Amino acid sequence: MGDLILVRHGETEWSRAGKHTGRTDVPLTPAGEAAAAALAPMLARWDIAAVFTSPARRAATTAALAGLDNAKPDPDLWE
Repeated sequence: MGDLILVRHGETEWSRAGKHTGRTDVPLTPAGEAAAAALAPMLARWDIAAVFTSPARRAATTAALAGLDNAKPDPDLWE
């Protein structure tokens, strides 16, 4: 068995305010984008077999900025 790595999407205006975004597709803030990009060097050290995201733009953007370009959206991961 391998390791399971979970990454939460970067900050959005709503998450910063303590609101639950659910299915509202709120984009990342600049701070959220920077935090996602900061993950890339650490994640690059792993041999990652598969990456799945929710269909939310904030999740897909987080994955892409973190260097996980092969992420596949999975509707079952939608909040």
